[in-house]
Amino acid sequence: MTVVKNAATLGDAVEAPRVESALDAAAFAKVTRRIVPFIVLCYFFSYLDRVNVGFAKLQMQQALGLSDVVYGIGAGIFFWGYMLCQVPSSLLIYRLGMRKSMAAIMIMWGLVSAATMLVSTPAEFYFARFMLGVTEAGFFPAAVMYLNKWYPAARQSKIMSILFLAMPLGMVLGGPISGALMSGTHDLHGLQGWQWMFLIEALPAIVLGLLVLRMLPESPQTAPWLTREEAAAITTTLSTENARKNTSFVAALKSPVLWMLMGICLLFNIGNYGLVFWLPTIIQSTGMQSPLEIALLTAIPYGVACVVMNRNAAHAQRVGERRLHAAVPLFVAAAAMWASTLFAHNTVMAMVFLTIGISGLMATLAMFWGLPGRVLAGTAAAGGIAMINSAASLAGLIGPVLMGGIKQSTGSISLGVLALAAMMLIAAVLILAIPRALMSDRQV
Repeated sequence: MTVVKNAATLGDAVEAPRVESALDAAAFAKVTRRIVPFIVLCYFFSYLDRVNVGFAKLQMQQALGLSDVVYGIGAGIFFWGYMLCQVPSSLLIYRLGMRKSMAAIMIMWGLVSAATMLVSTPAEFYFARFMLGVTEAGFFPAAVMYLNKWYPAARQSKIMSILFLAMPLGMVLGGPISGALMSGTHDLHGLQGWQWMFLIEALPAIVLGLLVLRMLPESPQTAPWLTREEAAAITTTLSTENARKNTSFVAALKSPVLWMLMGICLLFNIGNYGLVFWLPTIIQSTGMQSPLEIALLTAIPYGVACVVMNRNAAHAQRVGERRLHAAVPLFVAAAAMWASTLFAHNTVMAMVFLTIGISGLMATLAMFWGLPGRVLAGTAAAGGIAMINSAASLAGLIGPVLMGGIKQSTGSISLGVLALAAMMLIAAVLILAIPRALMSDRQV
């Protein structure tokens, strides 16, 4: 059976969306102002605590005597714990409630991230990273499922682009903060800068975890800042839309579309995580040495990506087209990553192409994660989103190790970048194979 035929088994995505009233628009605007900034802030620290090991590497690798492969395995082993716990934790979260689960998850990952400052051997490094993956596994699916309780499919790409601001901001703000902490606290009270960085950057996750239950309402009906009419408008919109979606996890498993989404997610995230964990080292290889200067340069591509990602999502929502808005930026990203290898020892030109590449990658990332909510609801959303995110977890394991292995075996970091670009290119081709009806708001 073809992918197009099986698209219907995931939901009636070809039906024209319900026309929004002024009341609908006002209600969703309130929701965006009230809950989205807080979730973005939580995801920011989730992402920062996940990737700050890339900045720690600038001091930690020499201090602990870690090889490139050991670092790559340690950076990526996070995703073993993340991947193994993804589906069971997501289904459990669906039953227990998203708010309580998010609160517990944040407190636990904050404690584990802080404990990373104590590692002294490769085995301890591996264990700390693995446990960080275990504790953090349910947060992103819980956040996506929570947002699906508030927004219809037509709005989700735009909301996802706001949520994914946490990723580039994690590099824009997290890079300079991490660099400054490492430089400013080095040898303070007998601890090295990378140790202080892990401790200080873990504390906000614990504090925010304690605030989740107060800041996030359970549903539109319990939100004190929505009028009764606004809550009813949101509920009606979502109920009408969810009635057309697949709510059975078992049925979703039988659709090629779900597996295609997993494949796409795997490939472009190999590129994403390969860059995230190795970007400071890539910049260092162009001739830069200061951890603070490298961290500041790391912020540039992700700062530009914040703008590109949101402009691309806004334009996609305005014209009702998503396939090209997801695929074209990834084609551009692959080409730019290839071009950056031509200037491996020219910091300025390498930064130009790395900026273009990361901007394209982030633009696709936001568009892609608006798709699962268009076709899945209920336990199908809980399990399906978890499976797709498991593919991203596997990519997080492969990407850093792939880069470390290529660099150690060939001595060239550029060959690793080319491998990441190839993965992005294949993912872009697969996006174009998704049935057009699933990625369009227009009736077809």
